Amino acid sequence: MRHTAEYVGGPLDGRREPLPPTKSVVGNIVTHVFLHSGPKIETRYQLHRTEEGQWIYRLVGEPG
Repeated sequence: MRHTAEYVGGPLDGRREPLPPTKSVVGNIVTHVFLHSGPKIETRYQLHRTEEGQWIYRLVGEPG
């Protein structure tokens, strides 16, 4: 079965992406790196499962 995870907060807010069964483990962390003409920006999201059974990546912070 294939799931979809939605990003909540930060620069990826509202984006949806397929979630392969091998990555559908509560607590997994994804790091999004944004490279542009300024400083590198890293944003971290942690995978959660809602009470309704949906998968979401919730913003957990931006490391220094």
